[in-house]
Amino acid sequence: MLAVIWHHTVPYQYFALPITNRGFLGVDLFFVLSGFLIVTLLLRERARRGAISLRRFYARRTLRIFPVYYALLAAFAALYLLQPNAGSATAYWRELPYYLSYTSNWIEAGVLPIAWSLAAEEQFYLLWPPVERFARRLAVPLILAVIGLSQAVNFGLLDDWLQTWIGPHALSLEIVQATFTPIALGVLLAHALHRPAGFTRVHRWLGGAASPLLVGAALLAAMNWPGEDLSGLPRLSIQLLMALFLASLVLREEHALRRLLRARPLQHLGRISYGMYLFHLYIAYAVAKFVAKLPAPAASPVLTFLFASLATAAVATLSFRYFETPILRWKDRFRA
Repeated sequence: MLAVIWHHTVPYQYFALPITNRGFLGVDLFFVLSGFLIVTLLLRERARRGAISLRRFYARRTLRIFPVYYALLAAFAALYLLQPNAGSATAYWRELPYYLSYTSNWIEAGVLPIAWSLAAEEQFYLLWPPVERFARRLAVPLILAVIGLSQAVNFGLLDDWLQTWIGPHALSLEIVQATFTPIALGVLLAHALHRPAGFTRVHRWLGGAASPLLVGAALLAAMNWPGEDLSGLPRLSIQLLMALFLASLVLREEHALRRLLRARPLQHLGRISYGMYLFHLYIAYAVAKFVAKLPAPAASPVLTFLFASLATAAVATLSFRYFETPILRWKDRFRA
C-alpha cells in the first residue's frame, strides 16, 4: 500500500534509481496475494466440508468490499450534486455506471482511477469461485490458459486485436498493462501448496529460513530493471518472483522475516489497507496542496508521501473502526 502511495505522490524520475519509479507494482503484489488467499480459503473449505458454499463466499466478500466502496461513491455523488459545476462532475456522472458495476477497468477512469483494480478483483471473485465449486478438475488447466492469454497481451502479441475490438485507447488501459497474470499466479500457488505432494516439492526449494531474504533480494533486483517499459519478460519475471516470495513466507512459520511481519504496525496496516487504497488519492491531493505552500526545501514530494501516508492511515483507521468493523461482525454468520 505504501508503494502505491509513493507512486501517486513522488513524481516519475524524481529519483534516478528505476525501482523508485515502480510503486505501481504494489498492485501486482496485492493481486498475487489475493489470488492465493481467496483460493486457499476455498480449497480448505472444500477439504473440511466436502463442498464450497458460494452463498457464504459472496456474502463475506460483499460485507468486506461493498459498504465503504459504495459509501465513497455516494460521497462523490453528494459532492457533485451540491457543486454541479465542478470541473470533474460531468466525468463522474458519465463514469458512474462503470463504478457501480465494477467494470471501470475497461475505461480510462478519471475521477476514481484506482477503481480499475477493484473492478479486476470483483470480476475474479465473480468468475473463479464457481470454477472451484463446479469444475475443480478444470481449475489448473483454466488458470494456465488465463496466464497464457495474459502473457500474449503482456508481450504485445494481441495489440492489433485489442485496438480493433476495444478501440485506439486499449493499450493505455490499466488492465491491459497489468493483465490477470498476478491473480492467476496466486491461484496456481494456492493449488500447488494445498496438495501434500506440491507442498513438499515447493518446500524443498523455498522452505529454508533464509528463503524470503534471498527471493526478496531477487525481486528487488528485478524491480530495478533499467528502462521505462516493463512489458514482456521484465513484468513476467517480477510477477513470478512475487509469487515465489509469497510462497517463501507461507511455507513455514519460522523464517527470517517473521518478526517484521508480526510487528503490530505492519499488521494494522494490513487490516486497514483496503480503506487506505480507497482514500489515499484524495488525501494525497489535499496534502500536496498544503506541502506546496511550505518554504523550500521542505516542500518536497517525499514530505508529501510521508504526510499523505500518515493522514491516509489515520482516516482509514477511523473508517475501519467506526464504519467497517460493525458491518464486518456480520461476516461471522457466513463463516465457512
